[in-house]
Amino acid sequence: MIGITGQIGAGKSFVGQILRDRGFKVLDADAAVHELYRSNADLRKAVAAEFGAEALCADGVNRKFFADLIFKDESARKRLENLVYPALTEYIVLQNPDYVEAALFENVPEVVKLMDEFWVVTAPEQVRLTRLVQQRHLSAEDAQRRIALQRAKDDPAAWRTLLADKPIRFIANDGETPLNI
Repeated sequence: MIGITGQIGAGKSFVGQILRDRGFKVLDADAAVHELYRSNADLRKAVAAEFGAEALCADGVNRKFFADLIFKDESARKRLENLVYPALTEYIVLQNPDYVEAALFENVPEVVKLMDEFWVVTAPEQVRLTRLVQQRHLSAEDAQRRIALQRAKDDPAAWRTLLADKPIRFIANDGETPLNI
């Protein structure tokens, strides 16, 4: 299994779609988590027990509730991750994809262990900023804030530290040069 990761706006999903188009099984970890929030009864029960019924809604979790809570209480994010990540790990094992696309592998060491290698998609900051504004319709200020939160990952050495002991391949996605995948 190969993990596809990178900074916000670098093009992880774009690389994942190219691989899907080539017939590979690519699991989007973010989409999988949202599916688990909707359909995994044990996870829903655990989230409600930990955070209250208002944390859930018919199609998953109450995103506004969690955004507000996590902004005020960093420990809430950790408690939620402790509920979600074991379910995600089990889901990945059951699905057995060729590739797993995720932004924050380093937060889920059990999933990192499943990967044979990682592909880190990179793009210059200005390219990422433009993508976030044009494709995700973020304000320039919000896009810059999100990019700044990940600035430590601008250095390839940071990725080598985060994903220690795993082979890493860097894929440049500047929007002009053909991708090497």
